[in-house]
Amino acid sequence: MAQTTFTGPVVSLNGFIGGANENGNDTAQGGKVSWTVLNASTVQIASGTRSGEQLSAVGNDGCLIYVSNGNAGVDCYAMSNGTQWIKLNVTNVAISAS
Repeated sequence: MAQTTFTGPVVSLNGFIGGANENGNDTAQGGKVSWTVLNASTVQIASGTRSGEQLSAVGNDGCLIYVSNGNAGVDCYAMSNGTQWIKLNVTNVAISAS
């Protein structure tokens, strides 16, 4: 699959795939990369061919990532607010319009 860079807002009518998907084998399926916490503003890939690669929250406003230990040692999604990675709390409750 081709790699594309966008400079404006991106709208998806069919959803986005984010985070590690062990059934995927390319970036179109979310890849096999999961990040681990170094500190509140920096995450790192812990294993594999990209081991040691780091990603800063600074300059990555709105970036969504999968973190294998970001919720007190438990996996979660996190989003950059431009300064820190903010964990997205999951309550295990289905979405509802009311």
